[in-house]
Amino acid sequence: MGIAAGSLVALLFRFGSTFLWAVIGVLTARTLSVEDRGAYASAVVFTSAVGGITSLGAATGYFVANRKTDPPEVAGHALVLSLVASAVSALCGAAVWLLVPGEIGRLGLLAGLLMPPNIIRNSLNGVVLGQGRLVRFNLVANLPVVIGFVLLALVLLGWSRRTAEAALAAWMLAQYLGLLPFLHWGRSWLLWPLRHRPRRDLVTGLLRFTAVSGLAGVVGLLNYRVDLLLVVSLDSREGAGIYASAIAGAEALWLFSSSIAMASFARVGAEAREEAARVTAAGVRHTLLIVSAGAAVLALVAPWAVVVLFGPDYRPAALPLRVLCIGTLLYAPQSLLNNYFSNQLGRPAITLVLGLTSLAVSVAAGLVLIPVYGFVGAAWATTLSYLVSGFVAIGLFLWLAPARWPDLWRLRREDLARYPRLARELAMRARRVGA
Repeated sequence: MGIAAGSLVALLFRFGSTFLWAVIGVLTARTLSVEDRGAYASAVVFTSAVGGITSLGAATGYFVANRKTDPPEVAGHALVLSLVASAVSALCGAAVWLLVPGEIGRLGLLAGLLMPPNIIRNSLNGVVLGQGRLVRFNLVANLPVVIGFVLLALVLLGWSRRTAEAALAAWMLAQYLGLLPFLHWGRSWLLWPLRHRPRRDLVTGLLRFTAVSGLAGVVGLLNYRVDLLLVVSLDSREGAGIYASAIAGAEALWLFSSSIAMASFARVGAEAREEAARVTAAGVRHTLLIVSAGAAVLALVAPWAVVVLFGPDYRPAALPLRVLCIGTLLYAPQSLLNNYFSNQLGRPAITLVLGLTSLAVSVAAGLVLIPVYGFVGAAWATTLSYLVSGFVAIGLFLWLAPARWPDLWRLRREDLARYPRLARELAMRARRVGA
């Protein structure tokens, strides 16, 4: 499967997943109080951040795609390490529950139990992505969202006690059920640790890569969500609930760039330096074209969209949504550039530095703007951080890769010609399937 067709496959999965996330957002907005929704969203953000730092997904993908290590061997080592990290996170959640009374303690316990399935799934799914199996990767990644929607609907619509704890418990159960495909597709991976002795060099390599890429991942997640956490602390839980709706709308613009990064992951890691740079630059050009159009449309319909989707209480989310449209456009190529830095160069430290730069700017600007302008100030702080880190990332790419500045933004005739060619290719495939 080529990158263009693979990107479309990934994009279709992302559209489906985003639709479900949007429905989940509407469901929680309509059934939970604004304060409970803010607490629920904050707990999910926290568990995603901690799960990111302990996941070996980037390392397993790199060793399979770039280092050409046997996939079952990588998966077996990753499973053992993931189980250790999962046990630690669950114990930390239990400690919070024992030491902190009330709702916060119970949310801490649920958060600790929520992290293990995320760690295990992301680690094993990195092997799948490193092999270039996009359909299987997306099925495993999106199944927990589907199950989560079903369980949230059952709990929030069929149970009278609609609280942040009930919603988080339903979401936690969905993550465990989402591991079931590995029992079928990854049986050889799960049995590998029982049949082989671990390789010290591979364990060391996975841990070293993960120590940097995992920290870069959690910094990235915090960078995406630190504005929400600052709104909770400096503004109010109600403001966090409103701002979370604006974030959900703006991040839909990243569907295209993340799909290209996903489709090109294995190829960028496996190809020579010059070809990997060419693929990355082409992805950036297409991303800027599509995301610019999407950002303009979303900014135009923002006031109407937030009321229709989330209700009249969320009307104030329209302004921060428009501001975030600018920020997400500036940050859209980041996943493609990070893909090159980590999977081609094997230097996840670059991604970590970029994330820390963006995080520092976001926190500093947020501390100044949020007390004065509330969640609108958070949107401007995030946009500023994306602007700074985006230009730093482009500068590093042009320095380290055999590429020029026009390669990243100047559309070429073959770029525009790819869209009708892809449409014809898909039409031919559809006819063959029909025949």
